[in-house]
Amino acid sequence: MKKSISVLSLILLLGCQYVQAQNKPATTDPKKASVPSKTTKENFPEPKELAPAVQIYFKVNQSEIAPAEMAKLSTLVKKLKDIPEYRLVLTGHTDSTGNDDYNMELSKDRVDAVYDALAEMEINEDFMLQKYFGRSKPRTNETDKEMAARNRRVEITIIEKPKEAPKPVVRNTECDGDTSINTGSGVWVTLNKCDFKKLNKTAPGKGIKVTKISDPLEIIKSGQPLVFKGNEGLEWVGIVKFQFSKDSCLEHPVTVTLDPQDYEGYRRSRMKVLVKNEKTGKLDRSKDRAKTLRKKTIKKDAVKFEVTTKCPTSVDPEGAICIAGATGKNKMTEVVDKTGSVDEVYIIQESPVTIIPADKYGNKFVVKYAKLTDPKFVFKLSDGSYTQAIPTGDVKKMRKKEIEGKFLRKKYKIKGKHLIE
Repeated sequence: MKKSISVLSLILLLGCQYVQAQNKPATTDPKKASVPSKTTKENFPEPKELAPAVQIYFKVNQSEIAPAEMAKLSTLVKKLKDIPEYRLVLTGHTDSTGNDDYNMELSKDRVDAVYDALAEMEINEDFMLQKYFGRSKPRTNETDKEMAARNRRVEITIIEKPKEAPKPVVRNTECDGDTSINTGSGVWVTLNKCDFKKLNKTAPGKGIKVTKISDPLEIIKSGQPLVFKGNEGLEWVGIVKFQFSKDSCLEHPVTVTLDPQDYEGYRRSRMKVLVKNEKTGKLDRSKDRAKTLRKKTIKKDAVKFEVTTKCPTSVDPEGAICIAGATGKNKMTEVVDKTGSVDEVYIIQESPVTIIPADKYGNKFVVKYAKLTDPKFVFKLSDGSYTQAIPTGDVKKMRKKEIEGKFLRKKYKIKGKHLIE
């Protein structure tokens, strides 16, 4: 009986302490104040759509924008002038034909085309978000060709400007912050200051070296492939190689800013990070997510490209970084060599740098291209030497008929004696 009374007394005592704790006012000590909850989706909901989405459709296996679809973009741009704050989400899609890798690349190319067209129409590049889905998000079931055509699209969603979540407080450490280096020739390097110290510890002042090749003839001689996966010639910012004093990857990415110093030439460019495909021997879009490229238009009179990587070229499985974009190939020029002294033929453009190799068929060379301004010829002779770039005007002297306009539209017959200075 006494034991039962003792247990009951203990329960009553604990109950009184619990009631007192519940009635005790909350602490006002800021050190003991509760930590606010994390930002949730409910605190910052998804931005709402401001207008119906615009669908830009494409032909099978193509990323070029048809005139009718370009008119849709013009109409959209006019509509956006009445919306003070907006953002555009560009999502690329394909139909179900082809494999996943091919369709993912095709959806990226389609988004790139729409992005560039809107940028040309003076839509702020920072206002556009790009996403790629390949064939994974069809709009309709592909019961016939017409239904499949509705899946070959870039969908442009107009949303309100997203609300910015409060930035988390980051504890300062000795590795916070970056160091920037001007390596000359329009190339700047930005890297984490701790990585910078490690690289310069063993080689003071020589911790990182970036080599950029941008001269057309030097690119031709570099040994890098000169065609895209679709066998198209390329427009180039250049070939970039990294050398670190410590021959290993860094903890933080290195950003290299390249200034081609030609705003008009590169304003409309569709550059990508391309690397050699060992199976095809051609250039392909890099699949390394750590290696990114961003084009920045600054004050409408300058264009800069930023490429990011963590590893030196020597240990990078993808090798040298090629910053280039396919040029198209809807026109054709033939070069016939009657001397048998020519091994390779290239048509080049100096601004922006464009290199288009010819396909060889016996003594005939076929060059496919879209548009060239002030083109020149470069020939590789059978002894391994290269000619200097030969202006179109000099090529005119090699035949009787004059060339119409400034584009290559006609056939050429070249004699070897005119190729050697």
